[in-house]
Amino acid sequence: MPSRARTTSRHVFVLCALVAFLDGFDTQSIGPAAPTIALHWGLTPAALGPVFSASQLGFLIGALLFGAAGDRLGRKRVLIATTGLFALATLATVFAPSYQVLILCRLLAGLGLGGASPNFVSLAGEFATPERRAKLVTWLWAAVPLGGMAGSFASAALLPRAGWQAVFLIGAIAPVPLLLVMARRMPESREVHAGDVAPATALFAGGMALRTTLLWLASFMTWTTLVVTALWMPALLQRAGWSPSAAASMLALNNGGGVLGTLMVGALIGRISAQGALRMVLIGAGVFIALMGLAVGHVGGFALVAFLAGCCASAAGGAMLAVSASLYPPAVRATAVGWALGFGRIGTVLGPAGVGLLAAGHWSASAIYAVIGMVALLGAMLVHFLGMAVRPALATA
Repeated sequence: MPSRARTTSRHVFVLCALVAFLDGFDTQSIGPAAPTIALHWGLTPAALGPVFSASQLGFLIGALLFGAAGDRLGRKRVLIATTGLFALATLATVFAPSYQVLILCRLLAGLGLGGASPNFVSLAGEFATPERRAKLVTWLWAAVPLGGMAGSFASAALLPRAGWQAVFLIGAIAPVPLLLVMARRMPESREVHAGDVAPATALFAGGMALRTTLLWLASFMTWTTLVVTALWMPALLQRAGWSPSAAASMLALNNGGGVLGTLMVGALIGRISAQGALRMVLIGAGVFIALMGLAVGHVGGFALVAFLAGCCASAAGGAMLAVSASLYPPAVRATAVGWALGFGRIGTVLGPAGVGLLAAGHWSASAIYAVIGMVALLGAMLVHFLGMAVRPALATA
């Protein structure tokens, strides 16, 4: 790769990673803040489910709409618009006058976050060399748990002193300088394909229907595991008697594991396939998440398994992005990533609400974590079948 192209690739990667960082900060700030918000408005634990699910529903819609829009209108253009949207919605969260308005604000924030994700993944992948694409896309995801870790630490520091609004104020202001830099320094995608045919139909053409179906189901399990574990950790720990600050610190530790795990699995991809790496870390996530439920009463033990669960679950998210971006031609790459993310986010809409019902039904933390662990193991099985479906197609290509 010529020097100028390498410089452009680095610029694109860094800017996309910063957007991913803000994605993680915004998404996971709500977890530590939610119990305080519930106390503020006199809500029950079950009422936290819709708060968590609202942003995930928005993410689902945003990924489906704006992934295809990026392929048609330009990924830089759509990325800037969606980043601005989640910044404005996060600012509106600060001034939400009621529980209902808060849910609306989280829905709109999720819409922006969901629209940004397939476009920053596709931009980073487009400007990377083919041999480094899967590795760089996986590493890009490391910025999300890094942002989540920053959000958790910010929550632990600010909640007792400045209230939950302060955390979201930071999340609203931080994207502003990034938007200005992206407008000036980020190149536009060269893979823009306008047309009237719905791009999603291409994901089922040419013998790709089975791989697309298996990919979407595996994505459902992967993102349900990752997001539900992070969103409900503070609330479940506080139900078990942990302080808000201690619970937020465990979430930060979980995200710290996510950063390390994602970087490690990114380095591993190339030696083994992205699909093999994804299957491996989903199995690890299932085991360690189940162990989290057994260790709730032991701070040291819980810290260890929460860190390891974060390593595996977040690595699974990064590997899933790499798998999604590698299975389809460039013309529909953002569409493919967006639809895989969108289908995965159906699980992250249903999952938090489902855990809310389990919590309202007085399920123990150990039982809830066991259920989440089984979801991860089912995802690993689906990835295995995906590999079986893709190999014959590659052999005949």
